[in-house]
Amino acid sequence: MINFENLKKYRIRRSSKESVEPEEIFLDASKPEFEGRKIEVPLRPGVFKIFFWALVSGLAVLFGQVFYLQIVRGEEYKNLAERNRLKIVPIPASRGVIYDSSLKQLVYNVPSFDLSVTFKDLPKSPVERRSVIEKAAKILAVPSEEIMEQIKNFNSKNAESFLIANNLEHEKLLAFEAEIDKMPGLRIEKSAARQYNSTPYFSHILGYLGKLGSEDLKNKPDYSATEKIGKSGVEHSFENILRGKTGRQIVEVDSSGQARGNKKTVDSEPGRGIVLAVDGGLQRKLYDEIEKTLKNLKLEKAAAVALDPRSGSVLAMVSFPGFDNNIFSKALSSSEYSVLADDPSRPLFNRAIGGQYAPGSTIKPMIGLAALQEKIISPNTIIADPFGELRVVNQYDPNIVYRFTDWKAHGAVNIYSAIAESCDVYFYTVGGGYGNIEGLGIERIKKYLNLFGFGSSSGIELSGEKNGLLPDPEWKRKAKNEDWFTGDTYHISIGQGDLLVTPLQLAAATAAVANGGKLLTPQLVDKIVDSDKNIIKTFDARVVGENFIDQAHLETIRKAMRQTVVSGTASMLNDLNVEVAGKTGTAQVAGQRDSNAWFTAFAPYKDPEIVIVILIENGGEGSRVSAPIAKEVLRWYFDK
Repeated sequence: MINFENLKKYRIRRSSKESVEPEEIFLDASKPEFEGRKIEVPLRPGVFKIFFWALVSGLAVLFGQVFYLQIVRGEEYKNLAERNRLKIVPIPASRGVIYDSSLKQLVYNVPSFDLSVTFKDLPKSPVERRSVIEKAAKILAVPSEEIMEQIKNFNSKNAESFLIANNLEHEKLLAFEAEIDKMPGLRIEKSAARQYNSTPYFSHILGYLGKLGSEDLKNKPDYSATEKIGKSGVEHSFENILRGKTGRQIVEVDSSGQARGNKKTVDSEPGRGIVLAVDGGLQRKLYDEIEKTLKNLKLEKAAAVALDPRSGSVLAMVSFPGFDNNIFSKALSSSEYSVLADDPSRPLFNRAIGGQYAPGSTIKPMIGLAALQEKIISPNTIIADPFGELRVVNQYDPNIVYRFTDWKAHGAVNIYSAIAESCDVYFYTVGGGYGNIEGLGIERIKKYLNLFGFGSSSGIELSGEKNGLLPDPEWKRKAKNEDWFTGDTYHISIGQGDLLVTPLQLAAATAAVANGGKLLTPQLVDKIVDSDKNIIKTFDARVVGENFIDQAHLETIRKAMRQTVVSGTASMLNDLNVEVAGKTGTAQVAGQRDSNAWFTAFAPYKDPEIVIVILIENGGEGSRVSAPIAKEVLRWYFDK
């Protein structure tokens, strides 16, 4: 039993100066001597107010942010979440095909597989991303930097994905299928490639498709970066007709991006078909005849155009060298394209519409018409050419004589023999003036050449057409810082000097002479059809200008061009079964030994249905080189 009395002697006693233990605080709290030794001090009332308002402010900010996200931007974030849950898969439209005038199909759509990249699925790590790109580059046999640069450019345009390579070759397709699971961000897509069965005959007319560039994406917001677009020819000019309307399939996807269900489908609409005005047989014949001549002469460059003078329809258009359109339907690397684009013979260049050349004597019918219309001459005006040159004495120094040469002395000539025999002295005189003949002068020459379509684009449905050049004193001052002399006008009058035309312009001008004075817009496309070849739209002839030359003067020049074939420089065509009227041309080229060989003609003479223009670069004389080509083509055309 515990003796409490005995425990008293063990009580711990301490002075008031000793420290207090925590457990003793409450026991001693009432004692004033311990008041300063407490470890807890009561908070002042102001502290509670500060804490309260801080809490209220925090809650207000929190609820405000919730309100902003849920109410103000709720719909936006809802749509964003929906987009992350749903995936829009484009359904490409079947591209329209292209036919020649007889409805022979020139272009086909064939199944293919493309390689594309989706930016958000690429590895975030630069090292891993480069590894994926290097694997793809190795299979494609292209530099990895080329693909990296494409990714950089397209990603900066906020594109979701873009096409790396189209129409993969079978071996490359198999290689990608084996490795695609190890290449996050890359995918193989089913597609369609263009197959051109008419190459190289129609190469510049048809053109080709290619991947969209950054500018295409900027100008075509309704296109995806994995589509292909027309880059040249009719494929480019009629892109909106041929493309059709892309459909879309909206599918529900899981967290890994795999499709789990189809929510909505909007079917695509196939593109329309294009029926060319081009006669397929004539196109091939013209191409073959020019190719044969070029091989014999060991030359590479030429151009030719055939028009229907009644409508302006382009019956044929050839540019040499041509190219195989199908090379653009495969995965063409930048280096492969550069080899083609940098070829000195420029096979991608359409010389028929973009080549600018001195026309030589083929311009003389138009100069003759201007002189007749302005009453500088009449059909019976005789001009003497006894020396085969025009001699002009310097007005300040009679000892200086300028000689403007002809290819021979023609004697006394009128407009008929001047055109038939291609007399330069005659056209020096009517163009720049000499003796008692005033001459047209450069301003009137330019006026009439403009009326015949020179100096401006013809309006044909192709990109890359050039305007040519009609020089005048103002142009010469700006371009050469030189004055204009009468000699400049002489040179223009025979199709030399700085005068430049395209083969298509010359064909359109010749057609205006043949059809009675109507300058027509050359048209490659005749009609638009649906997939069953039902006509949707037909293109009618478009008249650019008419009634600027009297019919009597047109008849005079047509007779002169007929005389060119009967007894002049193109007499080799006189044995054809059809009457032909034409004009030869031999145009000197600055800095080159050989001239360009020209020939322009129409037939039948009394009721023209075809105009043909042929240019052989550095071919020499038009009568010896270009006229024989026209003869064989016209023989075939009217005997078929």
